[in-house]
Amino acid sequence: MALLTRAAHPLHPPGGMERAVFHLARHLQARGVDTVLLTRPATEGGSFPGRVIEVPYGAGRRHGSVLDRTLRYPAFSLRLGREAARLVRAGEVDVVDAQGLTALGYGRLRAQDASLRAPLVMNPQGMEEHQTRGLKRLALTRLRSLSREAARLADRVVATDEATRADVPRLLGVSEEKVAVLPNGIDPDEIAAATPSDARAFAEAAVPGLRDADLVLLSVGRLEAYKGFGDVAAALERLHAQAALGRQWMWLIAGAGSAPRVGDGASGHVRALGRVTDQLLHALYARADLFVHATRFEGSSLVTLEAMAHGLPVVATRAGGIPDKVADGVTGQLVEPADVHALAVAIGAMARSPEARRHMGEAGRTRALERFAWPVLVSRQIALYEELLREARG
Repeated sequence: MALLTRAAHPLHPPGGMERAVFHLARHLQARGVDTVLLTRPATEGGSFPGRVIEVPYGAGRRHGSVLDRTLRYPAFSLRLGREAARLVRAGEVDVVDAQGLTALGYGRLRAQDASLRAPLVMNPQGMEEHQTRGLKRLALTRLRSLSREAARLADRVVATDEATRADVPRLLGVSEEKVAVLPNGIDPDEIAAATPSDARAFAEAAVPGLRDADLVLLSVGRLEAYKGFGDVAAALERLHAQAALGRQWMWLIAGAGSAPRVGDGASGHVRALGRVTDQLLHALYARADLFVHATRFEGSSLVTLEAMAHGLPVVATRAGGIPDKVADGVTGQLVEPADVHALAVAIGAMARSPEARRHMGEAGRTRALERFAWPVLVSRQIALYEELLREARG
């Protein structure tokens, strides 16, 4: 089968989608399903499981920018589609599984050529272009239109969580019958291998002052406005002013981008670490006391699952697929996006109760491993492919 994506770990900088593609390929191959990855030329080192075909992306603006996604990404999807069609015609591919707009090219070709019988699955992931607001929404008008076209051309469109199932027909204009729920997940063996044997010491050696912290909050992700880091900063400023976090609290932020502004009174408690290695990231998960993810909209939220796999309780927003992971009052607490007051109340409550954090962390780890581990999830993925192949032959 062919996996189509504009980025994949470890060939490109890591993100939730990039890691999901890597794990899908790895676990499909472990189950005897041959995969070929079609993606843009690698920008980083590392080996992807299985065969890789690099397709030119085109020179221009920074990858992932609004102009890039409006101009270069659509053209790239058409080139990917032509390469996928070549593999299908050669009998090398039975199913095409595409991330986001990369489904467009093969979808268009298949609509014109009945010999291209390999079914098409589209996974739109977070659908940011359909949920953003203001000038950015206006700038992404073309991308939204093309993504809806790609969804209409696909045999199945994936919702990564039950919580977001209804978003797919609403935002992409496809029938409910075309929607398949296939969560992204975590690889417990990979997490164990990436976590240093003495994670606490490893993290404390890397972050000045961490050894003396008695309450450690951790947030992970790209530092963009919609990810809610500014909301967390505002909530922590309030709690600090109320002396509700203790004297030695620390907020660790792991992710590329510009760190949120924090008032002078609380700024000394914040460490913006930038992009970190996998080893340090998992050491931070293991060292932290509470994971905070206040994103305003979200896809499947791999970082939330990783935190839960490390036994961390979570304070997060009811955005995207997060409610599928964080059971409110059981594995953490949920608040509405952009509600700084509710976020401060939830963080304050968790800060006051180490026992609640321990119970919720244990429940979260069990939930993550039983419901969202890739060895479990890949069976659902294979079942979908088999269903589509039966339909194509019938």
